[in-house]
Amino acid sequence: PLMSHTTIGIGGAADAWYEPFSPEELRDARKLMLDHGVRSIVVGNGSNVLFPDSRLEAVVINLSAPCFRERKIEGEVMTAGAGSPIGGTISDCCKAGLGGMEGLVGIPGTVGGAIKMNAGYKSNISDNLKKVLVMNEQGELKWLEKEALVFGYRTSSFAESDVLLKAVFRLKNAPSHDLIRTIKVNFGEKMEKQPLDKKTLGSVFKNPAGSTYKSAQMIDMTGFRGRRLGGAVISVKHANFIENAGGATAADVKSLINDVRAAVREKFAVELETEIRIL
Repeated sequence: PLMSHTTIGIGGAADAWYEPFSPEELRDARKLMLDHGVRSIVVGNGSNVLFPDSRLEAVVINLSAPCFRERKIEGEVMTAGAGSPIGGTISDCCKAGLGGMEGLVGIPGTVGGAIKMNAGYKSNISDNLKKVLVMNEQGELKWLEKEALVFGYRTSSFAESDVLLKAVFRLKNAPSHDLIRTIKVNFGEKMEKQPLDKKTLGSVFKNPAGSTYKSAQMIDMTGFRGRRLGGAVISVKHANFIENAGGATAADVKSLINDVRAAVREKFAVELETEIRIL
């Protein structure tokens, strides 16, 4: 069952949930699945993934074993496993007096997932990225320098089948008390503006390039703030969030998404693009 593996609490059952204990085991398992035509999907903390209500015909891979969550700091360089939670990574940087990650506070995902979608708040995770260890579909491991990658607004040039295993960041020395203060301010702003205490998928839509308004503003101006369908509701706190108010299904969420997109398209002639993964 996938319901407990996503922050919105929605999902049917997958064929299997797989937590490899090492990169080598992951490589062998992916080769086995590839040879037998078995679909696999990598998820982190499930903070931006909408699983289907029905059976998901795939093996869901989760890098939660200790070897994928290790973090190491040497001077101004931090190495973090792809399964490492963003919160713990920021905390380690703060304790070590290293700045650059504090703008990511409040993001509930993992380092790997955040890099693949170039997550951010007041800064993007790619801003301080140096290189990434990637496993391709054939199981080959390769370090990719940041210069070999392309990052944009909530997007990156990684292949869909690429599995991120480890990342290296170059940060800047800063007093820990200043970093703590910044983290508290950033988190306070997020708590005030976003429903972080609710079951959500995070921001549902990307902010459209070149538009006068952000997605949340357009959704608000179409009258959808607080709109409910089944157990899913457009947050009254931030219109770009959909909450599971109790018993919500993936069908409820997808219907709300489609209704919002249609309303925004009609009123603003803008096509909203989802930031979340819909499986």
